[in-house]
Amino acid sequence: MNGENNLCIIPETGSYQISSEIYSSAYKVYQRIFVYPKNWIMQIILLILALDFGYHAGKDPSNTISFLLLFVCIALIAVLWYNPKKIRRNIMDVVRDMEGDEYTFALTDEKMIFRTLPPERIQDLPDEEISTVPPTELSFTSDLRVIEKYEFFLICKGRQIFYVLPKSALYDNQAELMRNTLQKKLGKRFRCDF
Repeated sequence: MNGENNLCIIPETGSYQISSEIYSSAYKVYQRIFVYPKNWIMQIILLILALDFGYHAGKDPSNTISFLLLFVCIALIAVLWYNPKKIRRNIMDVVRDMEGDEYTFALTDEKMIFRTLPPERIQDLPDEEISTVPPTELSFTSDLRVIEKYEFFLICKGRQIFYVLPKSALYDNQAELMRNTLQKKLGKRFRCDF
């Protein structure tokens, strides 16, 4: 850990993997918080418009524009309903390909640090030939939100990026220590849902 003033709360964990089941559950939570509310609002607006266009189309059957707009609204509602499911399926295909990748985690009083470990097949190469991925450091800023579930912590950086920390990667009381630290650092942006 860089920085002399960082108090290490949870030292770097042993290597861990994220199963596709945990990642799938975490992604569903992420969608429920950031994707579905916007989609529901859009679907309600489109439904109201579709009802209005349907009313006008029924009142004047020669009004082809109303029929056209009615079908456009219905098509957009179907796309808004189907798209999150399709995206989740595509992401899970990618996650299954990444299954087996190993990570470590550490928590200081100023940030969380995620590190991706090089795959075993290249660990035997000399260090000069391995391109290392720099660790991801997440400071406790206003755009950081954390949701704790029974099996994992979902760490959201803004609305676009999220990280999953399985509780199985933590030892003994480290999950409780992390919960207490996050409650102090994040306040209402930390939520325990189990």
